[in-house]
Order: sequence, then C-alpha cells, then structure tokens
Amino acid sequence: MKIVKHRSFGLISLIRLAIGSVLTILTLCACFRAETAEAQEIMPYEFSVLPVGTNLALGYYGYGHNTDYSVARGPTFRDSGLETHVGIARFVHYDEIAGMRVGIQAFQVFGGLQDARIGGQSLPNAFGAQNITLSAFFWPYINEDTKTAIIVVGFLNPPTGTYDRFAPLNLGDNRMRGTIQIGLQQGFGENFGLDLAYDAQFYGDNDRAFPGSGILRQEATHRLQAWMNWRWNPSFSTSIGYTGIWGGDQTLNGLLNGTRTEIQRIRFHTGYFIDPTLQVGLELNHDVRAVGGFKQDFGAVFRVLKAF
Repeated sequence: MKIVKHRSFGLISLIRLAIGSVLTILTLCACFRAETAEAQEIMPYEFSVLPVGTNLALGYYGYGHNTDYSVARGPTFRDSGLETHVGIARFVHYDEIAGMRVGIQAFQVFGGLQDARIGGQSLPNAFGAQNITLSAFFWPYINEDTKTAIIVVGFLNPPTGTYDRFAPLNLGDNRMRGTIQIGLQQGFGENFGLDLAYDAQFYGDNDRAFPGSGILRQEATHRLQAWMNWRWNPSFSTSIGYTGIWGGDQTLNGLLNGTRTEIQRIRFHTGYFIDPTLQVGLELNHDVRAVGGFKQDFGAVFRVLKAF
C-alpha cells in the first residue's frame, strides 16, 4: 500500500509541476518588450549640439535573435527563442530658450515579435506598436573650447501601444512610463570622443496584466551606457560601446514573477555621411549576460538620418 500511495503521489506531483511550469512560463512574459526598441538607448554622438532650428528625421530597423530565457532567482530555459523585427520613426527639433539650448523629440516604435518559445512552449506572435515616446531635453553646460557638453533628457511613454491583456506577448504594456537621462559628450583632439549616459526609468501599474485581471508592478530600472568613438575623417566614424541595465523586478498581484531587467551588452557601430545632411549607420550587438528575460545573442540596428 505504501508503494501504491508513493507512486500516486509522484504522478500527481508531476502533473501539478507540469501545469505550474506552463503557467509560470506564460506569466513570465506578461510585460515583455523588445529591448532593441528602447528610445533611451543612445547611439554615438547622440548628444551633439546642433544649430538652432535644425530638424532631424530618423528611421531605424532593428533585428534581434534571442535565445535562452532566464528566470530571476530561478532556472534558465535553454529551449527558448524569440525573433524581433522593429521599425522606429523619430523626429528631433533643436532650439533655444532664454539663451539655453533645448530640443524636443518623438519616437514611434512598431513591428513584431515572432517564433517565441520558452522551455519548448510556443507563444503566439505579436504585432503592432509600442507606446509613443515624447521627449524634451536641454544642455545645462556647453564648452566648445574643451568639446564638453552635458545634457538632461526627459522621456514620457503614455499607454498608447497595442495591447491585449489575454496575450502573453505585447508590444505595448498598458501603463505609464517616465525616464530621466543625464548624458555627457566629451571630445579629445580631432578624432577621439566619448559618450556617457545614465538613465532611470519609472513605471506605473498595469491593472490588466496577463492573463487578464492581474496587477503588475515594476521597480525602477537603471541603465549605464558608454561609447568610445573614432572619427577617421569628416564622413566616416567607428565606435565600440557598452550598455548595462539592472533593477526592474516585477510583481504580479504582489508576488515576484521572475522577470527583471539585468543585461550586459557590448555594441559596435559604424557611421557614414553620404553628404553633410544624410547619414547611414549600422550597429551590431551581443548580450554577454541577461537575467530575468531573453538573452539577445545577436542584434542589429540600421539607421538613416536626414538633417534639414
């Protein structure tokens, strides 16, 4: 009798574990967003002080090949993957107010999340738009002699994106987000330059989190970015960069769901001005470490910039 009870208990436990694993996998994705689409992720010379009245129209295409999915303070699901394809439309305007250099900008990200699976469990594709990004910035300090510029940037993301509370993957996230970023651009001689940035992002609550009625809360995330730039001539430059993100623990109905934002990423960029007002750029990147989400094994971002 003891053997029979033991086998019965083991079978029931395995069934419960399997059901629990599937539910956990789906819950982990309740607020997933494509990291390649973050408006706060800077490219080389992002903080250049351009003449008053200058406008920039930028278009981006970003691709991400993601592999392992790791749970914060938990296991890593090896049989996992995700393909991200996103486009970004961006407009920037530079101006001056009371003698201070300022500007405004807006981003709209759209695209798709495809071929998603976590631990062998396939997830439906997601298509649509992320929350719009509205932004304003100013330079409290500019020194042309030392080639130094310090910038402060604010970002606001109202919940305008595509969102389905019954879908485990979404591009929008049904919540307000706000970010403050501080950046430094420093030149050294005619060829070498350095870009540094720190930002903190804060999140409102999602009161319709997957699977439809949960309340998802997230702690602030913090990001450090650095670029070392070398300008070979007035038209051509190459850069090597780093991005580190940490924080962002999520809770669903008050319980940690295993999702956070911890990424260590290396980046490579090359830019070329076809003419003084038209530039093309290409970035390649790789996550050295990722916890609490997918690991981007390979990423690419192609950008076209037009000044007018």
